[in-house]
Amino acid sequence: MFTFRTKLTLLTLLPLLILSAGVTFLAIHQSARLSGAQSEILKDGLLEAKRAELKNYMELAYTAIRDIYEDPELPVEVAQGLVADAFHRMEYGSDGYFFVYDYDGLNIVHPRLAHLVGQDLWNFRDEDGKFLIQRLIEQAREGGGFTEYRWDKPSGGESVLKLSYSIALEEWGWMVGTGLYLDDIEQVVGQMEHHMVENARRTILLMAFFTVSCLLVIAVIGLAVNLSEARVANRRLVTMAQKTFSFLEKERRRISRELHDGINQLLVSARFKLERIDDALGRGDHVDASSALAATDRILETGIQDLRRLAYDLRPSVLDDLGLVAAMESLCSDLVERKPIRIHFESNLDSGECQPVLATALYRITQESLHNVEKHAGNVRQVRVRLRRRRGWVYLEIADDGEGFRWRAEQSHEQGGSGMGLRNIQDRVDLLGGRLTIEAAPGKGVRILIKVPFQRATGTSRERVDGRVYTRTFGGRPSAGAGGAALPAGGAAGH
Repeated sequence: MFTFRTKLTLLTLLPLLILSAGVTFLAIHQSARLSGAQSEILKDGLLEAKRAELKNYMELAYTAIRDIYEDPELPVEVAQGLVADAFHRMEYGSDGYFFVYDYDGLNIVHPRLAHLVGQDLWNFRDEDGKFLIQRLIEQAREGGGFTEYRWDKPSGGESVLKLSYSIALEEWGWMVGTGLYLDDIEQVVGQMEHHMVENARRTILLMAFFTVSCLLVIAVIGLAVNLSEARVANRRLVTMAQKTFSFLEKERRRISRELHDGINQLLVSARFKLERIDDALGRGDHVDASSALAATDRILETGIQDLRRLAYDLRPSVLDDLGLVAAMESLCSDLVERKPIRIHFESNLDSGECQPVLATALYRITQESLHNVEKHAGNVRQVRVRLRRRRGWVYLEIADDGEGFRWRAEQSHEQGGSGMGLRNIQDRVDLLGGRLTIEAAPGKGVRILIKVPFQRATGTSRERVDGRVYTRTFGGRPSAGAGGAALPAGGAAGH
């Protein structure tokens, strides 16, 4: 077993070691990726420059022989001799020259390898086993193109990568080509990669030095503290842990209250204002402004959802103190104190029968639904809340006889509800692996049905009688003739 002192040392050193190792790994990985990417970019750029250079050389060469090639008065044999002699004399740089073949692979001009002139090289293969002359002729007859292959460099005498560009003299059945050697590109890329590797190595060494220095400093300080104040530190740690725990509990409650009652309300208000601005601008021709406002609205809506979810995810103490059924009764009782309505509550669940996750979700769904009844259901007189367990499922029904609203069944899946409240309910039901059904129509109230698996919500295997129902009514009986429609028909699904 580790002593407290050892544990403290490990808790101090391990995070730094892990962080340093992670940063070092990322530095090496990113350096390798950057080196590869830059090498490819540099290589592509140099190759593109080579291609452009070859095209320029070929255009200059064709310009030089064009008058002869296109002169109809010259006999073909004379013109071909003049053109071949011109290509034989054309050179650029130390290794630049032009070569000519006819379409049958017969070499006509090769300034650097004179012994090839007059030979049939149609079946000549390069070092990769490919028919080189056939490839060059094919590129030429397709309108001109590039070919990469390995060839002996005249100035170096060794085989290196070469890029050639070939065109066709169709009237004579000739292919004219020229090429540049690419060993200089490989040298430039290699030098760049070497510099990047060196830079990465120096960076890693500096990071290692910094890490070791920090470890030594921490080790010395930790040893001094452990040797001189171990007992005092232990007492302080215990006290600090207790205070931290107490502070965290208070802070969670405070943050939940402030986020829900403060920041959340400000965001909702800001959203409403933005909607008004968007509506006002929409009456004009301000497309960019409307788009920006729509984006801002989406951002605010996301912020509201996140903040409300953060506040609502904190487990309410009423569930721990009273249990789910009593907590839902408390919600009903609180609502009838604020609004002159009657709530009929039914349940066949025991307060301690659900696991905390399911109990919290059902409580939050009920809380959100009753909040919607209070804020958005006009002319509401009666509310029905039913919580039932039946055949391995838990059913929650919340219905009101308010004004209702226009609703399509597919909205539940497309948009998650028409407002943030219904969207939160949909999210909670999805997390539980359940199903949400909303029935609403203008003048016919709203009915919300929740069905979630009971086996995910309890660890007990004790059987119970589903027919035993607990009922309670909150609020006074509505006066006859008061506004509002009858409650939507039906009970919880599966009743």
